[in-house]
Amino acid sequence: MTIVQEGNDMKRKLTHPLWTHIPSIAVLIAFIIFIASAGNLPAEAPVHFSTGGIADSYGSPWLSFGIIIALSVLFILLSAFLDELWARQEKVKTFNWLSLLDDVVVGTMIGTGFGYLAFLQNGTDIFSFPWYHTILAGGITVILAVVAELIRPFNPHDKGLVVQDTATRDIDIANRLKDTAKFVYWDSQNPMYITLLTTLLPLIMFAGAFLSWFSLPWVSIVLIVVGILLVLPYGGQRTLVTRNEINIRFGILGIRVLRVKPQEITTIELHDFSPLKDFGGYGIRFNREMKAYFQRGTRGVKLTMNDGKRYLIGSDHPEHLSAVVKAVTETGN
Repeated sequence: MTIVQEGNDMKRKLTHPLWTHIPSIAVLIAFIIFIASAGNLPAEAPVHFSTGGIADSYGSPWLSFGIIIALSVLFILLSAFLDELWARQEKVKTFNWLSLLDDVVVGTMIGTGFGYLAFLQNGTDIFSFPWYHTILAGGITVILAVVAELIRPFNPHDKGLVVQDTATRDIDIANRLKDTAKFVYWDSQNPMYITLLTTLLPLIMFAGAFLSWFSLPWVSIVLIVVGILLVLPYGGQRTLVTRNEINIRFGILGIRVLRVKPQEITTIELHDFSPLKDFGGYGIRFNREMKAYFQRGTRGVKLTMNDGKRYLIGSDHPEHLSAVVKAVTETGN
């Protein structure tokens, strides 16, 4: 059996236009200009306040401004990355709500920063949350971003054809199932981002715990616990198919998150999907139609059960996984 599937053309230029991020970039530049023209600021100023607006911690205001700027740049880059993922998965143009991520977050932070700058310049004792600045900066940024998303052109992402011949694999599966020997098929998804998130972030958490152990031991304990939890997804998703069951395991501990028996399956089909649009992300996801398990890609195997439940299993080789599941289902029935 020869299966024709669509493959991503990774050499193509960006599909999602970068000019849609102009609103958040513009408000960030305006903030930097205002700070630069604010004149001399105190070397030490209130940097944290109680719920009543009274200062309870002091430090350099430049550090506070630097954090706002750095986080704004980070969210703009993250939003650009998510927008490109959305555009590459887009079959018809739909409003991308994720495109507003940087505008909402950056607009809110910059508005708060403007309010804090005004507080420093006025020299008042109590800091009231700057609702006016926040709503004005955030509101204008979001409105402009909505307009940019609405007029964004739809650029279909060209995909080349990749032909996979699974005839040899199908024959091998059939022969192995006829044998009485143990049958096991593994399918895994372990993208690089999972490895990075489950190694770098825990290291940062553990380093922070070490540095704060003598001054804030309770913070260190929280960081250690969070760091350990972040390690658990290491290894990604593994789908195991045997004569008796299909199960999905996650992470370094191999935690089982799905187990079905072949005789419970009524239909097996290849399914194309858009991770961001259809499920809002990656991992274990839900929508009105099915429950999904995937770490990357836009194709998987959809299983419909006797009780009407539907499961989508993401795979880097969905044709092979589908053939294996069909074979064990037919053998079991």
